[in-house]
Amino acid sequence: MVEGQGLLRMRTISVAVSLAMLLAAQVVYSRPRDVAIHVTRLGGNTTLAQPYVDRFLRYVESAAGWTPLSTAGSFQIRKSGAIAYVAKAKPGIGIIEPPLYFEYRQAWQLQLVLQAESKDLVSNRLHVVVKDPAFKGLADLKGKRLWTMLAEHPKYLSRIVLNGQVDAARHFVLRQVDQAMKGARSVVRGDCDATILDDEQFARAKEIEGGKNLRIIHNSSAQPALPVVVFGSALSTADRAALVKVLLEMCGSAKGAGICKKMHIGRFAPSDTVLFNELQKRYGE
Repeated sequence: MVEGQGLLRMRTISVAVSLAMLLAAQVVYSRPRDVAIHVTRLGGNTTLAQPYVDRFLRYVESAAGWTPLSTAGSFQIRKSGAIAYVAKAKPGIGIIEPPLYFEYRQAWQLQLVLQAESKDLVSNRLHVVVKDPAFKGLADLKGKRLWTMLAEHPKYLSRIVLNGQVDAARHFVLRQVDQAMKGARSVVRGDCDATILDDEQFARAKEIEGGKNLRIIHNSSAQPALPVVVFGSALSTADRAALVKVLLEMCGSAKGAGICKKMHIGRFAPSDTVLFNELQKRYGE
């Protein structure tokens, strides 16, 4: 009887240990100094971007006094890739596109700490561009094909880019494109009716064959820079202060300027809280 109870106890302990090991294997632990980068304007891919991400990380580690090779990060051009990386890696720091910031601000408990400014990565204004002379305004595009890099962000498109004039998901037939110029060429060919371009992209589009007839029928208000965020409270107060100090000085430093240039970042600056708060009110919760 005693021997049987001992065997039962041993089996119970063995099962408990096995379950604990299984649960431990399934937990993804947060790495608060890891960085998620989601930038779309210039294209690219995760693999080719990784060496530049690594150089950025090594600089931050050194300047902040963090342990060498203690941080990891990933560049993701697609929204789905960025979401998957955050879910898997649980990073504590992010440099992300404004539409993703506003959409996941609450779910990821994002806190805006800085902004990344760039003439290459940031669109200061966006425009609805068409070719057909019959289209005079947004109302004329009801049921028409709008191909844009913002198709997978219909709420941001509606409330921030289109200033709340229409519900993009209902007003247009939306299609996601991975490059703005693909949208421009599609309008020129007649594959779609409208696209979204910024100032520089529109100037380039006017120069392509058939592009001289492209016209702007809607202008957005000012668009924000890239939000630099921390996720919740994972990053300690001391690490957060160190990160802000390092990034504010990075693009003007001898060692950091070249890294910023390779990453197409002009500078890291204090966030424009007035603009972000205004856009947050328009976007809603």
